[in-house]
Amino acid sequence: MPAHLLHGDSFLVPRRLDELIAESGASDVLEANRHRLVGSQTKPGELLSMCNALPFMDDYRLVVVEGLLGTAESQGRGRRRGSSGDSGVAGQWQALGDAIPLMPDTTVLVFTDGPLSANNPLLRLLRPVAQVEELSAPSGEALARWVKSAAEAKGSSISPSAIRSMTDLVGNDLWTLTQELEKLALYCSGREIGEADVGEMVSQVREASIFAAVDAMIDGRPGVALRLLHQLKEDGREAPYIISMVERQLRLLALARDSMDRGVPQSELRGRLGTSSDFVVRKTVEQARRHSMPDIIRRYNRLLETDLAIKRGRLEPDLALELLVGDEVAHR
Repeated sequence: MPAHLLHGDSFLVPRRLDELIAESGASDVLEANRHRLVGSQTKPGELLSMCNALPFMDDYRLVVVEGLLGTAESQGRGRRRGSSGDSGVAGQWQALGDAIPLMPDTTVLVFTDGPLSANNPLLRLLRPVAQVEELSAPSGEALARWVKSAAEAKGSSISPSAIRSMTDLVGNDLWTLTQELEKLALYCSGREIGEADVGEMVSQVREASIFAAVDAMIDGRPGVALRLLHQLKEDGREAPYIISMVERQLRLLALARDSMDRGVPQSELRGRLGTSSDFVVRKTVEQARRHSMPDIIRRYNRLLETDLAIKRGRLEPDLALELLVGDEVAHR
């Protein structure tokens, strides 16, 4: 099958792409036969012409299209399945679905994208004619095994408590986990990475803690959320500061969700979110994909109520944070 679709985690997709290119024999093709297209700027006729052309003095022509299905995700967001908006997106690219089975065997066409909903119109269009791989970041015990294996691949070992600490703080952001394991492996050269090493060396810990705490609150894991919030307090952060950080994250989620609903390209999100951090943009987008705007607004209003209750003396700060976490779980 000349067409492939890789979608899901931003760490796993590019690595699988490299593997796929090597497996297909297209890793050594001439530069003239390598094409990378940005989905939001790609036209159907341009892509079809490129894919139907025979390679120049080579065995294969490699065509990689990045983020095309994500544009359909944004346009279809908020519309009912089968609505005119979704059919319009699919209709624009219908010729692609018809053409893929007829493309020359010398063409290696790969679509790459982030997480996609099951009713994405282009996903439904491509599924019958392309090899689809959904690459999701591991969670739970699978994530713990991933961290252990990643540490061993760097010539190090890591204790179970250190693994739990890292995954609690960073979640399943595989980019950040990999970067921090690199530093920890160097720091602990010749000995096992322990929980204390994680607390001392992992950068972005407070930033990652807030992302992980908000994730835990929304996903109904109160034990993890409370442990992370209390850890911030132990680091000398008072409840008003913690609430302000959670408020900032919810505000970023609202901005990201609104941008996605409006079909704003992800390349513009950094400016809209007012941050230069790729980590913040990546994590915010990943969270925003999982929650609707009404859901985010409800949580934001509940947070403001908690903040007012603390400031007016109606609730003790620690109790207010615990009630806030409990309220999020109750509304799952």
